[in-house]
Amino acid sequence: MKLRIFIQGDAPEMRDAKDLADRVKDSVVDNVDIETLDIEDREGKEVAEVYDITTVPSFLVTTDDGVFINSWVGKIPAEFELKGAIGV
Repeated sequence: MKLRIFIQGDAPEMRDAKDLADRVKDSVVDNVDIETLDIEDREGKEVAEVYDITTVPSFLVTTDDGVFINSWVGKIPAEFELKGAIGV
């Protein structure tokens, strides 16, 4: 399973998104890959385009094969919602 966090720059809301990712990372099992992507970077932009992510911050949960499970576009989910989506 993959959790991707899409951000842009270093605004307070982007820092909050990264903080949530760090808190979740501390409690996830080994089978969850957590990745923070800046949509201003080439890789981040390419992945965001695949999933039609145009607003930040956004959180995307997929299988390892890239199949969509859940997303929060343009907002930061509650920690319990995010953990529930990744099975923590």
